[in-house]
Amino acid sequence: MTSIRTLIVDDHPVVRYGVKFMLDAEPGITVVGEFDNVQDIEEALAELQPDVVLLDLELGETHGVEALRLFREVAPETRVIIYTSHDDEERIIQAAELGVDGYLLKGCLKEEITSAIRDVHDGGTVLEASVAAKLMHHMNKRSGRNRQPEIRFSKREFQVLELLSAGKTNHDIGSTLFISESTVKFHVHAILSKLDAGNRTEAVAIAARKGIIDLVTSDQHP
Repeated sequence: MTSIRTLIVDDHPVVRYGVKFMLDAEPGITVVGEFDNVQDIEEALAELQPDVVLLDLELGETHGVEALRLFREVAPETRVIIYTSHDDEERIIQAAELGVDGYLLKGCLKEEITSAIRDVHDGGTVLEASVAAKLMHHMNKRSGRNRQPEIRFSKREFQVLELLSAGKTNHDIGSTLFISESTVKFHVHAILSKLDAGNRTEAVAIAARKGIIDLVTSDQHP
């Protein structure tokens, strides 16, 4: 079986030594290099041709997310696992947006690191449980911000809205639906409020834009 060529990028010598010692003892994984920065990483990638990179998020003066962006630019096929002590949501989201293949926190078990290297090498994605939870939390928040509240009309309000779209007056609407003009005014007020419209014409335009009514067929109403 071909050994998985792994590169370690971390500015802590003790971490690099410990991870290298651990991985060198693992069958099927070979550490091809160690770096404490990304200054000459482009040339190193061309020479070492790693399959997987273990990348810290703090590399002296270089922010790890910037290093990840560099990897994506110069070696898009190389699989990258963030290996860091930082688990704040902002960094996790930035890494996810750049297409990171894995995100592990320092202190995880040896088996988790080796399993992650094998999984991402095979095309998978590995996220530590706490990291996955924060990513999901962010996605849920974003979904909530983008989701517009559904506008609900009663059956009678919808009938009034359709007749408004046909250009009917309050008197006409009352006669058609067999209700008083004051009741029609009550429903019109509710419709304007729900659509956040300033007048009847704007209400009809908003309702048509949202697909609530069809102006093409509105002239079919008496």
